[in-house]
Amino acid sequence: MRAEIKNQITQMNEQGVGYKKIASELNISIGSVRNILKEKDDSTCCRFCNKKLSFIVGKKKKVFCSDSCRYQYWNSLKKVAK
Repeated sequence: MRAEIKNQITQMNEQGVGYKKIASELNISIGSVRNILKEKDDSTCCRFCNKKLSFIVGKKKKVFCSDSCRYQYWNSLKKVAK
């Protein structure tokens, strides 16, 4: 997809326009809008401690910074469910 369309999508999203409206105005699918905005979001943080995560191209994106954060996160969810 062209860079100018990607820029339009990100600008519209920052202005608060929803995915459906962006897709209809630019004549592209909602999935394309979602994927482009997902690519833009590089600054993902750990779900437990909010530490900034770094990614390796071609690898699955991390959700937690370490195993200990992952264990603590899931154990905290178990306690809430009881």
